[in-house]
Amino acid sequence: MAEPQQTLAQSIMQQIGMQIILGYYKDNMLPGENELAQQFSASRTSIRNALQQLSSKGLISIQPKKRSVINPRDEWNFLDYDLLKWVGKAGVSPELFKQLVVLRLMFEPNASALAANFATGADLADLEKAWFLMQKGHEQDSLALFEQGDIDFHYALLKACHNPFLFSIGNAIQEALILSFKHTQEKSARETTESVKMHKLLFDAIRLKDSHNAKKLMKEIILTAATRHFPNLDQEKYLDILDR
Repeated sequence: MAEPQQTLAQSIMQQIGMQIILGYYKDNMLPGENELAQQFSASRTSIRNALQQLSSKGLISIQPKKRSVINPRDEWNFLDYDLLKWVGKAGVSPELFKQLVVLRLMFEPNASALAANFATGADLADLEKAWFLMQKGHEQDSLALFEQGDIDFHYALLKACHNPFLFSIGNAIQEALILSFKHTQEKSARETTESVKMHKLLFDAIRLKDSHNAKKLMKEIILTAATRHFPNLDQEKYLDILDR
């Protein structure tokens, strides 16, 4: 009997979470448990379970015998899978998008340099397979194939670092990276010529153990994609900050 209740709590959590992201609750307070129970035709136990899940994501603070308070955005866990899904559906703000770019610039270029030093033959095969999928998506005008190849490429790159700590961090921020990929993606797979070319150059740099060029190419890939989505992005500013 516990499973249906948990499923209901999960559904309620998803709905309230999305409403919080969209700014539905103008007073930064959730309705009381009784009101929420009526709204969702659920038991107070299900409501409490849903609120506990939202609290674990940093979205709300639960107060005994009081309405739950919606926390400031800087207290939200932006590495949480559900939270990033909701943000993706609601639309990424320009400021949050810039922070995603910073995250990628801090993480992926250095990972590329490590991959160039430590990639094995099996790692190179995985990277090449992912690149071929990107190319196939371009040739067949399939954004789905291109996107999957892009994600697979970056996942294979992290594996090629052969660093368990780095790989765990990569897994933690994977949804944030995917969110960035989706928001910097071309509107048509036919427009991915440059991206396919740049990823091939990056693959070649890793294959040739050219860590300096691998790092440089990954920065270029990230900033080129970001500028396509956000034309006013100051590339030099970001490169200057991160290269100090």
